[in-house]
Amino acid sequence: MRKLLLLLSPLLLSAEVSLSQLEEAPQGRVRNFNIWQFMQQDITVSQAKSAYLLTKNYNHKIFIKYAKKTDDAKILENRRCSKLKTSALLKETNASCVNNGLGLKQALNLTKTQRLSFCKTLKPQYKQKSELILLMNEKPFVLHVLKSGENNYLKLFNSLGTKNRQEYFNVKLSKEHIEVLSKEKGFDKALKYIVTDKKMHRIQESLLQLQACDVSAESYFFLALNALKLKATKKAIYYLEIAQKKAYFQNQKDKALFWKYLISKELSYLEELSQGYDINIYTLYAKEKLAKGFDNYFFSLNLEDKKSILKLEDPYVWEKLLSKIKSSDKEGLQRLLEKYNTKEDEVIYAFIYSKMLRYRVHNYIMPYKKATKNLTNDDKALLYALARQESHFIPSAISRSFALGVMQIMPFLIKALAKQKKEEVELNDMFNPYKNISYASQHIRYLKKYLFHPLFIAYAYNGGIGFTKRHLLRGTFLKGSYEPFLSMELMSNTESREYGKKVLANYVVYKKILGEEIKLIPLLESLTQPNRTDRFRR
Repeated sequence: MRKLLLLLSPLLLSAEVSLSQLEEAPQGRVRNFNIWQFMQQDITVSQAKSAYLLTKNYNHKIFIKYAKKTDDAKILENRRCSKLKTSALLKETNASCVNNGLGLKQALNLTKTQRLSFCKTLKPQYKQKSELILLMNEKPFVLHVLKSGENNYLKLFNSLGTKNRQEYFNVKLSKEHIEVLSKEKGFDKALKYIVTDKKMHRIQESLLQLQACDVSAESYFFLALNALKLKATKKAIYYLEIAQKKAYFQNQKDKALFWKYLISKELSYLEELSQGYDINIYTLYAKEKLAKGFDNYFFSLNLEDKKSILKLEDPYVWEKLLSKIKSSDKEGLQRLLEKYNTKEDEVIYAFIYSKMLRYRVHNYIMPYKKATKNLTNDDKALLYALARQESHFIPSAISRSFALGVMQIMPFLIKALAKQKKEEVELNDMFNPYKNISYASQHIRYLKKYLFHPLFIAYAYNGGIGFTKRHLLRGTFLKGSYEPFLSMELMSNTESREYGKKVLANYVVYKKILGEEIKLIPLLESLTQPNRTDRFRR
């Protein structure tokens, strides 16, 4: 235990996990989290191996910890090779080691002679990789890649990084080449890189040649944004029509419809959007523009004042219950509602109730009031907006990356916040909603020193303040055609992009519930006024 404390610092403790506990626990995300904790304890090689074999699916965070504990020769060799510098790799004769240590981006920065040397080692065991590397020796590089076929263009495009894409791939492509690429694996990913990068203007023009093809609704939406940037509005509408038809999620359908309105100013699109059941920035915008209200949400519940039979702060309890909720039909959900009809089970009841209503009526409860009683209404609205998106207020929620609790705080951030508070805290303490909200509130106060708009705070809460600063300093959210919406939709980080929009909608609803109703449209318009939104662009 003493060694563990030295590893994690005296401020961030981890409750001891035993191998027998792991073996007895049900498989799933919670056990994976406990395995990750176990790997950081003072354990033997044998214990580490036994725990690793219990992991459900591959988990990179667990593997990294396990690789430091294991004596498995293959893993140790792979780890050694992955850390070798180019000069050391050139001396390697083992093809497997070279393959693990040499990335495609790294290969592009080598000399022609060095690439030939590496490919002699890689062949024939890693024929495909050596062929990709040899293509880098051809001039012009991109033309030869296109002629080589075998999906090589997209393999290289998606793996070489932003600067290399800008230098080598920003060239006009023929209609035939674009159509061939659109049918290959990896096109959806490449398309996002192309459209969200301001410097890829030549290949962006090539995309206008693309007609109907078998790509995702999201890709059609990006094609529409690309057409708009190139002032091809008719083509943009064409792409949006397809995006709306192909979309599975209502939010995606609403997004396409909203952009059809923005381009055409056709009130029929706005009218249709205002009748939508989903609560998002697009439907809220339409209702506000047409002076329509909305009431398809609940924020309070009439529950019984009795003790809960549930230990919801135990993540294993929540994991088991969530599985049951997901597999229940309407009658099963009704039985669960009757079982958890208590004030102490408010967050569970609301979660189940919203699912039973097929998310046509939305959950905007405000639990844990003791934790927010000293906050201003605006701070409450922001905190609840974030918490709703993070965990639906479930205190024992754990993400795939092991973000914890109501506010889904990452372990590294818990460690930093504990140091600021000069507190000793265990990671499992974060399943206490009041402790979790206290730590998150501290972090939000820090973000608000630099960011003054709920959208930007949401970006920073999800993707980090450094990421948000870089995004803003790229010339985004300035006055121009279709702003601020174009900047909102062209963020390359998909998770932060969608997260921010959802938190913003939550914030508007919570301000309404708290009696400080605000208008969404002026809030959106302020995004193009840096002096009102952030400290970075002043």
